[in-house]
Amino acid sequence: MKRILLFCFLLLTFIVVPVQAADSEVLYKIAVLPFDDGSIQNRWWNEGHWDVGKGIADEFVTEILKTKRFRLIEREQIDKVIEEQNFGQSGRVDPKTAASIGKILGVDFLVMGRVTEFSFKSTGVSGLSLKEGIGLGVKSTNAIVAIDARLVDASTAEIIASVTGRGEKRSTNLSVEVEWNAIAFGSDEFRATNLGIATREAVASAAQQLADQAYSSGRRPSQALRLKGVVAYASGDRVIINIGSTAGVKQDMVFVVKRVLEVVKDPISGEVIDEVTEVLAEIKVIEVKDKSATCTVLQTLNRSLTTAVGDIVEQK
Repeated sequence: MKRILLFCFLLLTFIVVPVQAADSEVLYKIAVLPFDDGSIQNRWWNEGHWDVGKGIADEFVTEILKTKRFRLIEREQIDKVIEEQNFGQSGRVDPKTAASIGKILGVDFLVMGRVTEFSFKSTGVSGLSLKEGIGLGVKSTNAIVAIDARLVDASTAEIIASVTGRGEKRSTNLSVEVEWNAIAFGSDEFRATNLGIATREAVASAAQQLADQAYSSGRRPSQALRLKGVVAYASGDRVIINIGSTAGVKQDMVFVVKRVLEVVKDPISGEVIDEVTEVLAEIKVIEVKDKSATCTVLQTLNRSLTTAVGDIVEQK
């Protein structure tokens, strides 16, 4: 009897585990946009030295990766799209333009948010100077950071989840006094401060909440396994695209090359509602690197247009 039970247990183990492992690879692909810090009233820091909105977004990327629930687009690619398309004031994006950015980046969702509080108060007397920009003294410090974050459907601009993260760190002791202009946002020195600790606490809380809510409805990633990118180089039958093994590209994958001929906007609201595209070619991956893949042209589908840098590629 014991042998039969042991055999059944082992059989269930081999059946269940591979299914869970395969399912865990089906992840939403998201892009974290710069957070809006315009609502902060007391801007005590040097605004030319820190971009708090981008800094918070970078910290959010770090924390959302720890959940192992998403695939993320790199910051450089997001900044390039925002700059080239001139979306939003000061590089900030509203939900109305989310669908356009989502199509270009080839993501399922966008993470958008704002910093509602970023405060730091310090009282005390400085004493011994340790090095340039840093001194030692008895002081009381209180740091509070609060953010709102939303998960927005990249195709419909629907808000899937909205969460709030808050962090606070107080201390009264013999501590290090920091001149904020002497350190960089997100650096090891910043993370060791009360403000850095409060920032990580707020961001980690919001990131985990979004990760939980994104999958809580049982909704599966619609396009999670269909990879998208753009052409970075094109000459003859050789095409290099800007996504590689880190995005899930593998050798022998086939992509369709498309060109956006015109963006269609709602005549009343001005919102981008569609695109006019032309299919140019089919390409096949022959070599894969971390952030790029070299392809060869399988067939040309448009004789009047030639594949060029900036064209969209989508996994077939």
